[in-house]
Amino acid sequence: MDGIEAMGTRRAMSLMFTVPERFIGFAHMDQKAFFELSDWILANVASQISSVDISVEESLFVFLDIVAQGNSFSAVAYGWDHDLQLTQRIFLNVLNALTVLRESREIADSCPTFTSTRKRWEVARRWNPKQRSRTGGLVGIGYDEMSRDGLEVDQECLKEALMALNNFIHESADHDA
Repeated sequence: MDGIEAMGTRRAMSLMFTVPERFIGFAHMDQKAFFELSDWILANVASQISSVDISVEESLFVFLDIVAQGNSFSAVAYGWDHDLQLTQRIFLNVLNALTVLRESREIADSCPTFTSTRKRWEVARRWNPKQRSRTGGLVGIGYDEMSRDGLEVDQECLKEALMALNNFIHESADHDA
């Protein structure tokens, strides 16, 4: 694509440099925390997607489109101009990065509990406690009834990743004070 910027790249740039309220409405964090998280991932976690050139920022937006906005993989793939398999790989890549973040940092005592921040993440609002025992701890993510395109991921792994994300956002806000 000589000289032509991919639609996903243009969308990421548009979101990164939009008004703060619009950014927060999409990402559920401020731009400072988002860029600090991007920098942390770049410095500490190697991407598991080597076949395409997708920025960390675009990857985070794709992940947040599913987790924070509650969109299906097919809707996100269409919106970011990626195929379904790449969108799923991007999601799993960011999930891995957040798992590394969780393993490398303790959750601050002052960080709000997952239960109190659960409403921040649309995907967590949809969890049915009874579903976990029926599915062996797996929970459907980004599922669309028509295209049947979701992934099943370990609910505890996703919860830990979201806790790490909540903690990162909380610590970023603490440093502003």
